[in-house]
Amino acid sequence: MSAATKRHLARVAALPCALCGSMPVEVHHLMSGRVPGRRSSDWLAIPLCPDCHRGRNGIHGQQAMLKVMRKTELDLLAETFQRVCAGIERGQA
Repeated sequence: MSAATKRHLARVAALPCALCGSMPVEVHHLMSGRVPGRRSSDWLAIPLCPDCHRGRNGIHGQQAMLKVMRKTELDLLAETFQRVCAGIERGQA
């Protein structure tokens, strides 16, 4: 893993949950558009708390939180990129 990839994942992991805003988070690799049986690129990752990630209503569960928030993984990825870029502009990690 490159140094740039490690920095990006650390920045994602420092953000609050993309769905509910809580902390701490786990880094979720997008399932949308991935090759079956393979994980998405580390650059296609979003921060999710354990409940929104692996919980019954989370992304790996019934995906109820996505439905309630009327979001897709790609929406959350775009928001994550915006938040990471804003942090870089402010000089954070």
